[in-house]
Amino acid sequence: MTGLDGYYREPTIAGERIVFVCETDLWSVSTEGGRALRLTSHVVHARSPALSPDGSQLAFVGREEGVFEVYLQSAEGGLAKRLTWQGAYCLVLGWSEDGEWIHYASHAGVMPRLGPRLWRVRASGGAPELLPYGPAARLVDGAGGRVLGRNIGDPARWKRYRGGRTGELWIDREGKGEFSRLLSDLRGNVADPAWIGARLYFLSDHEGHGNLYSCDPHGADLRRHSHHEDVYARNAKSDGKRIVYQVAAELWLFDPAGGAPRKLPITTASSKPQLQRRFVSPSRYLEGVDVHPKAHSVALTVRGKPYTCGLWEGEVVQHGVRDGVRYRLTSYLPDGESFVALADTSGEEELELQRLLPRDSAEEAPEPERLEGLDLGRPISMEAAPVGKQVALVNQRHELIHVDLEAKTSKVLDRCEYGRLLGFCWSPDGRWIAYGYRG
Repeated sequence: MTGLDGYYREPTIAGERIVFVCETDLWSVSTEGGRALRLTSHVVHARSPALSPDGSQLAFVGREEGVFEVYLQSAEGGLAKRLTWQGAYCLVLGWSEDGEWIHYASHAGVMPRLGPRLWRVRASGGAPELLPYGPAARLVDGAGGRVLGRNIGDPARWKRYRGGRTGELWIDREGKGEFSRLLSDLRGNVADPAWIGARLYFLSDHEGHGNLYSCDPHGADLRRHSHHEDVYARNAKSDGKRIVYQVAAELWLFDPAGGAPRKLPITTASSKPQLQRRFVSPSRYLEGVDVHPKAHSVALTVRGKPYTCGLWEGEVVQHGVRDGVRYRLTSYLPDGESFVALADTSGEEELELQRLLPRDSAEEAPEPERLEGLDLGRPISMEAAPVGKQVALVNQRHELIHVDLEAKTSKVLDRCEYGRLLGFCWSPDGRWIAYGYRG
């Protein structure tokens, strides 16, 4: 990536314009790619944009006033107008063909976890109207009829799921309000239906990865149009002629008349505010505290980084790799001259021993000693013994494990078959461990 690259997602298309989300704001770019123009500068996240059929207006979901609501603004930018006041999570789905109505899915008026329902609101304003289709998350109209999407989400968040909440497509071919299941024999999770001519396009992972497919209005003549094998295709939208979708941090454009999808070369000139250094309150991100054996300082884990500081005076010192490594469960050893922590320096979590330097030392911090190759699972809690170089830990497999830091060996002491161990502590001489057990 270059300094002008970003993470592009949730695109929408109308004519020669594409709008997408990057850095929690909306950006506009040509269908040929190029340098994108920032349309919004919101304090909080804007998402699910949808361009009107003529490309002049842009509907999206924002949280400028604290809750998810539907907003509308000119596709050229400018002041956004709030259209809904329902105070519930929602997603803009698209527009009516005449550009008068904005369709959206909302959890307004339903019990939690029951799924959204379909609503519409006039672009000119007014009270929203609930559509009479029950639980549904997508709505598209086209030459082949009206299609509803039930259980539709983002298959990339639930890869290769095949349970009872897989996405379903239902179609009313005659416009009489009678829907029948489409593609009921497709063993995959479907999402984001869109009409182009008499074919229905959609995303599915029934062949192992999320890709773009199409079928006729009866679910026959299934065709595959993309071949992404490493990352799922996501968030597809269409203007009735072409389809734009997201793959990882990139946007791809598919034109049925032009063959295979193509990646759009997009740049965003931005100061990258989410990557800038900033100061935060450590109390909001405090993950663990351990008191020095002599009670004059503490070891802290804050936002995945280990720190030590005196209780009454002295600076706060960060240890380990400054960026790019996450640390957990930092604990002093009984000599008070070193600590042990879990770190993912190698890509997998391992125990690391870090020697502490005196406060007035001019030496550089020594490299930590890593205990590689130990099968520890994912530790949930860890405590250093009061004597010697040894720790005990409990992991997600409900195992109590003893680790000898000098010999660099580990041993499973016990395992609960019925749930997580309830707690453990060392005896003062470091020879025994007491622990709770569901039995």
